[in-house]
Amino acid sequence: MILHDGARIAIIGGGPAGSFFSIFASKLARDMGKALDFTIYERKSFVSHGASGCNMCAGVVSESLVQNLALEGINLPATVVRWGIESYFFHIEGGSVEIKSSRLRQRGIATVFRGGGPAGSLAKGIQSFDDFLLQKAVEHGAHVKRSLIDGICMEGEKPRLYSGKNMLQECDLLVGAFGIKASTGKMYEDLGSGYKVPPTIKTAQSEIELGSDWVVHRFGHAIHIFLLRIPGIKFVSVIPKGDYITVSVLGKDPKLDHIKAFLGHHSMKKFLPSGFQVPEKFCHCFPKISVGAARKPFANRTVFVGDASSSRLYKDGIGSAYITAKAAAHTALLEGIGEKDFQEHYLPTCKSLNRDNLFGQFLFAANHLMSIVSPISRSYFNIVQREQKNLQKNTPYSDILWDMFTGSRFYKDIFLRALHPSFVVYLFSAMVIYPVKKVFFSFKNR
Repeated sequence: MILHDGARIAIIGGGPAGSFFSIFASKLARDMGKALDFTIYERKSFVSHGASGCNMCAGVVSESLVQNLALEGINLPATVVRWGIESYFFHIEGGSVEIKSSRLRQRGIATVFRGGGPAGSLAKGIQSFDDFLLQKAVEHGAHVKRSLIDGICMEGEKPRLYSGKNMLQECDLLVGAFGIKASTGKMYEDLGSGYKVPPTIKTAQSEIELGSDWVVHRFGHAIHIFLLRIPGIKFVSVIPKGDYITVSVLGKDPKLDHIKAFLGHHSMKKFLPSGFQVPEKFCHCFPKISVGAARKPFANRTVFVGDASSSRLYKDGIGSAYITAKAAAHTALLEGIGEKDFQEHYLPTCKSLNRDNLFGQFLFAANHLMSIVSPISRSYFNIVQREQKNLQKNTPYSDILWDMFTGSRFYKDIFLRALHPSFVVYLFSAMVIYPVKKVFFSFKNR
C-alpha cells in the first residue's frame, strides 16, 4: 500500500500541520520523481481580522523552530513577524526577574498573528503566519479548496470526503490536520477505526491595543510570564506584537472575568498607561488546547498530525505540528500508507511526544507550587538573578525556566536537570539562607 504516480492526497485543515505535511511530502515526492496531487481543505482564509480569519493561538514561534524552518528554506518575513523576543520576564508577588539565553545569539523567537489581525484593527502590512505557510504549500504545488468537510466515509478501501451531500474527492491518503475541532474529529471517530480525539482544556486570550511606542517602552522585546495568586489562574503570558499585546490565560476554566481580573491586578497595572480602562469591546477568544494524546492517530490510508494527534503540553504547538507532519510525510512517502507502516514508523514520534508530556505535567505542577510558596519562589528567583548578572558562565537554574516556558527543550531533559542532586541541595540551602539573611539585616538596621 504505497503512493503511486497520480495518487491523490487530501489534507483536512490548512493550519501549520496541514501546510507542513504538504510542503514536506511534496519535496520528497519531487526528489523521488513522483507526481502526486495535494488538496488542502480549509474554510478560513487567514486574512480576515478577528476570529473568522484566525486559528486562535498565542502565536509564539520558538527559537528551535525558527532555526528548523530556516534550514528548510522557510524564512519568516517582516510582514509575518510582529515582534522579536530577546528575553523572558517572570513576575511573582514578591518581585520580577529577567532571563536571557546565550542561545539567542544564533536563534530568535518570533511572535506572530495567526490571522489577519485583531478584531477592529486598522493595521496594514500584516500577514498571518498560517497564511504565509499555506502560500508556501501552494508554491510547492498544493491546491487549496475553501470547502467545509462535513462527511467522511470509507466506501471500498479509500476515504471519501463530502460537503453537504456532494462528494468532493476520493483520496488515496487522508491527512487529518484539523486541530482539536470536535465535529471533524467525531466524524472520523464514528468510522470505528479506533481513533479518539485528544482531551482538551479551555484557555482565554485577548488582544489589547496599547500602541507600539508604549509596548516598546513597558514590555520591551520580552515575553512576560505572571505567576500570581489569582483564583482560577495558573499563569498568564503577555506577548508583545507591535501595537498590541496578547494576554493568554491558563487556568481551570478561564473566562472573560479572569482576563479583566488580571488586567486590574496591581502587578499588571504598572505596565499599563495611567488610567487604563479595559475596553468594553476588545478581541478575545476561548480556544481549547490539547492536554493529552489522540488514540490511534492512523489507519489504512489515514494519518493525523499536529493537535489532532500529539502536541507538547501547553507549549510550542506549532513546533509539534512541524515534528508530527514531517514524520508522517516521511512515513507515507518512504515506507507506505498502510496501518502497519504508520504504526512502525510514525507512532514512535507520537509516543515520544506523549511520554515527554508526562514530565511536563510534573514540571508545571511543581512550578505552580513554587509560585505560591513564597520562600521557595523568592529563593529560586534570587538564584536566577545572580546567574543573570554573568551570562558568560553556566546558567543552569535560569535555563530550566527558559526551556520550560519557551518550549525550546524537551520536558524530560528539563526534568532530569531539575532533579540533579546539586540543583536540589542548592535550592533548599538558599531557602534556609534567604530568611536568615533577611532577619539578620532587619535586626542590623534597627
